[in-house]
Amino acid sequence: MREFTCSNLGHQCAWKHVARTEELLTDVVAIHLRDVHGVRELDADMIGRIKGSFSNPGPAIGRDEPLPVLKEFRCSDLGMACNWHYIAQTEDLIVDGVAVHAREAHDIREFSQELKAKVEQNLRVWNG
Repeated sequence: MREFTCSNLGHQCAWKHVARTEELLTDVVAIHLRDVHGVRELDADMIGRIKGSFSNPGPAIGRDEPLPVLKEFRCSDLGMACNWHYIAQTEDLIVDGVAVHAREAHDIREFSQELKAKVEQNLRVWNG
């Protein structure tokens, strides 16, 4: 098990994630960095910085504890002709990521409660 904390890369961000493998954690971190911080590509140096910031999770998530369940949202679930998707542990993180994407990709400036509810209704468990 490995853990990543976004603030370790210098971002003013409290996002954390735990995964079984470094490869899975790197993929999920890449999605977060793209969708929340605008990092479009990860070069070898950035991947090295990301992996260098991995740590072992604290005692709250031990070997006998179940892994957090990842959830996924797909933009196409709202009828958009868009392949974008977001994976995170909490609904709040997904809603935040969707709001950023909606603004940047679809020019939706006001993320209403109705839109938030639609996003929450369309969440599914991510199966990797």
